[in-house]
Amino acid sequence: MILRRIKAHVEKENWFAVGIDFCIVVVGVFIGLQVANWNDARADVSRGQDYRQRLAEDMVINRQNLQGRRSTYLEQSEYGTFAIETNGTPVTDANAWEIVRAYFQASHAFTLTLQRGTYDEIISSGHLALLDDQALVNDLAALYTFAGLSTISTIPDYRERVRRIIPLTLQAYFQSACYNVTDQDIHLLIACPPPPNAEIDLIALASILQSDSELERDLRYMMSLSQVSAGMAANQTKRVDAIFARLPPPKTGGRQP
Repeated sequence: MILRRIKAHVEKENWFAVGIDFCIVVVGVFIGLQVANWNDARADVSRGQDYRQRLAEDMVINRQNLQGRRSTYLEQSEYGTFAIETNGTPVTDANAWEIVRAYFQASHAFTLTLQRGTYDEIISSGHLALLDDQALVNDLAALYTFAGLSTISTIPDYRERVRRIIPLTLQAYFQSACYNVTDQDIHLLIACPPPPNAEIDLIALASILQSDSELERDLRYMMSLSQVSAGMAANQTKRVDAIFARLPPPKTGGRQP
């Protein structure tokens, strides 16, 4: 309609009216662009708030997982330390089961992973700026790009070596009665009793484990890795806490204690 009016005014050489029509067009376009920009800005703010809420939920999960892993690493370290400290002591009916159990429980391999779906989405979308907090961006980068976690994914030789020695029937018992994983992916090492009516000579098996000097060296390295992993879990938990402190309370749960 406005174009027809401009055409009519040009034909009549009514330049004043043409100028007014032109101004109306320019103002209309300007207002339209401003409204679009305003809507985009509102959408960015809303998207940034959503990211922050989801990051807070991820940090709750990360803190739970990291604390669970640290507890498991420390538990594993206790078993391994017991196996090392009792090496060389006489094996009897009273301690044979505890020694064999310690050697096996020390052989578990646990990875240390983080909930990172929201962060990966932010990165792939190029939306880091929507978080509107450079310190938060830096803390997230430090958490999710920490290279030390890759060392935990390496499975030490001890795991394979000790499981080559322990009979499969006993390993099956360890897995069913002495080990459990919760719904929250927390691994529990259980101080289980010996299997009933076991046909395995536990004294002989414990003596074989203790007499293998290469196995002992591998166990020491395994325990070193376990202790380092527990330290990494503790440090990552501190990073998670620092990030959580910069975020709003998650909708799916309260703030951490």
